[in-house]
Amino acid sequence: MTSTNKKLDADHIELAVELGRDELAEYVRSAEDALIQEVTIDGFRPGKAPRDKVRQHVGEAQVLESALQTAVQQSLAKVIAEQKLDVIEATDLSVKENTPDKLVYSVKLQIFPEVKLPELTSIKVSRRDVVIDNKEIDEALETVKASRAVLTATDEPAVKGDRLEVDFEVKEKDVLIEDGTSVNHPVVIGKENFVPGFEDQLIGLKKGERKEFSLTAPKDFANKTVAGKKLDFAVTVKDIKKVTLPVLDDAFAKSLGQFENLDQLMLNIRDGLTEEKKDKENQRVRLEIMNGLIAKTVCTASPSMVEDQLTTMMQNFDQDLHRHDMELSLYLAKIGKTQEDIKKEWRPEAERQVKMALVLHAIARENNLEITREETDEALESLIQSTMLRSPAGGGQGGGASPNLDMERMRSTIQSRLLSEKTFQFLEKTCLTV
Repeated sequence: MTSTNKKLDADHIELAVELGRDELAEYVRSAEDALIQEVTIDGFRPGKAPRDKVRQHVGEAQVLESALQTAVQQSLAKVIAEQKLDVIEATDLSVKENTPDKLVYSVKLQIFPEVKLPELTSIKVSRRDVVIDNKEIDEALETVKASRAVLTATDEPAVKGDRLEVDFEVKEKDVLIEDGTSVNHPVVIGKENFVPGFEDQLIGLKKGERKEFSLTAPKDFANKTVAGKKLDFAVTVKDIKKVTLPVLDDAFAKSLGQFENLDQLMLNIRDGLTEEKKDKENQRVRLEIMNGLIAKTVCTASPSMVEDQLTTMMQNFDQDLHRHDMELSLYLAKIGKTQEDIKKEWRPEAERQVKMALVLHAIARENNLEITREETDEALESLIQSTMLRSPAGGGQGGGASPNLDMERMRSTIQSRLLSEKTFQFLEKTCLTV
């Protein structure tokens, strides 16, 4: 077997491979061996049929097709391993010659760019203690109480604590702001989830009444596009309900179905808040480690990789819009931008995400971090089982995966996710200070 490389651009090469007669004969023999185990021929036990009978049964073309597929897969893997090529993906397979004496093919390989990592121990990050205070528990209890509140319709004017449904529109200098309209929008007076002063303006209004008023958004308002600006509101009250909250006692805790008393409920809430904060702290630690590594790593995110990432980000955004019954084209028209405008805004983040992926890959490669086939299959089986249990048609019944699932793609995605997790765990052991 011989091979040659031709550089196409910064991150692509064309690999040409040639196999001779003896090598091809071996691949044909391997294909026959595989087919002997697979086919059933009358008069012969499974796996015991002669080669000539198997050839007659499946046809010469199938034997040669199977041999060709195996020859390309195995020879390509061998060349990649021998040349220590760090391959992202292989595309554009082209068979130039295919005879009993010679097989010549070429394939386009996308190669990981060179990554020069810093000394990993130069990145030092400390983990913060996770603390839950009584105020957080009280706030969580109020949320649980609100979920069991009793709502009673009323024709009385709205007061603090009432739950309203309103139609509203918000303008700035007579121009409707982004997401500045809503219909049947829920508002609990006193929750202060809007621009400060908005809910106070609703006090005293009755069902069906309309009110126009102006407010100035704080300079530190979460929506930066309107922060510090004067906003004009037009609000119509569609419905008013009195909110009756349950008494917070042992009986209430028991009504939730899994607690004997209020103390058990509070302990469960504390445990849940603790786990949530631990997860957030873990994310912060990993992000800080990655930011430190990216700042000290020498690598270049190729234009094609950045474009691929931007395409993925746009596809994910489109899917998010669909989940909210919105179309990308309508959204872009509403904000007066094109996909290219959005991609331009997102490009720095796309470059950062590509560099993060390159850094993680380089660390895994340099430290021989791998995910075995068994680990991947175990995670895949667990995912399939949990999906079947959640599915109304699954009902916990056996029967394997849905035929619509792309198993190899799922396996590749799971393997990538497991490797990222293993790499992050390695980094935490290396970079975390005690």
